[in-house]
Amino acid sequence: MRKILLLGLLVVLIASCSEKTNVEITGAIKDAANTKVYLEQIDVSSRKTIDSTKINKNGEFKFKLNIELPTFYSLRFSNNEQVTLIASPDEVLEVSGTLKDIKNNYWVDGSENSLWIKLLNFQITRTITTTDSLKRSYQALPQGTEYDAQRQEYAKAWEEAINKQISFTRDFIIKHATSPASYYALYQKIDDNIGVMDEFEDLHYFKVVASSLTALYPESQYTKAIMNHLKQISQAIRNQQLAAVINNTEGSLPDINLPDVNGKDVSLNSLKSKLIVLDFGLITAKESQEYIDQMKSLYNKFKNRRLEIYMVCLVNQISLRRLDKNEQDQLDLRMGSRSITKSGSLDLEREECSGKLHH
Repeated sequence: MRKILLLGLLVVLIASCSEKTNVEITGAIKDAANTKVYLEQIDVSSRKTIDSTKINKNGEFKFKLNIELPTFYSLRFSNNEQVTLIASPDEVLEVSGTLKDIKNNYWVDGSENSLWIKLLNFQITRTITTTDSLKRSYQALPQGTEYDAQRQEYAKAWEEAINKQISFTRDFIIKHATSPASYYALYQKIDDNIGVMDEFEDLHYFKVVASSLTALYPESQYTKAIMNHLKQISQAIRNQQLAAVINNTEGSLPDINLPDVNGKDVSLNSLKSKLIVLDFGLITAKESQEYIDQMKSLYNKFKNRRLEIYMVCLVNQISLRRLDKNEQDQLDLRMGSRSITKSGSLDLEREECSGKLHH
């Protein structure tokens, strides 16, 4: 009997531990009695409803959570308006406000990070209201050159509003880099096509947020997401730099036009817009096949990044004649025959040879 009682007590203890919570989100919302409120978790690439409850006759509700890291949540009310929050372990968040236009008429006690979110949303809403108004005024102007000055005035005011928002966000990130709200600030949008922060021009701010979150919350999904985004930005920058190098060097490529293994002339200039490795070598050298294999390996590794290898084979005619056909095939090059004079310089009047690595 005693064993049964002990076993029952153990089961109760395990159940109570599994239901342990360390966060409470409570609310007191005016004019919301007997309506439902939904708690949504905002993940990096999705959001999901994790709980719901009915607001009592006094406008009160409560959610309990168990979390290990700061997490973004949203309270969605019956009028489909939402309040975004950041909950951290051991916090009690108290949300108050009025149901009508609650996204602008609420307050949060117990969570400084959630108040930073409120500030960010207030500022972006003001910017969107201003830019939308200017856009409508611009589009409403009649056609005609007599309205050009007014159009320019609206366009200038629109740009000033955008720049003001950008300055606000940059300043916010520097001042609150240790808050998860800085992550939220990075990805705010003025509309579906215009983000406040540009990932190239504002790369410094992305790095600031990534560094802070990595130091404080290395296992957070938001930290991992921004670190992955930084890798994508770095790769895009390298691609841009590579394209710039290619574009700047295309006009200075040497004028080389040599036959391939099928006798078809291949011009170096025909490989525009690609990364070109221009290689000169003696195919009769002792290590030639090993070197060619290395070049093939290099090509196979980077061919999807627009790499082309253009090999110019400098062949001593006497040595070439000593190779039978099978030995020449083993060199695995698209080649003709270019000779070297006794002095070691290229004899430009003789037949040229080319080698463009087999793909």
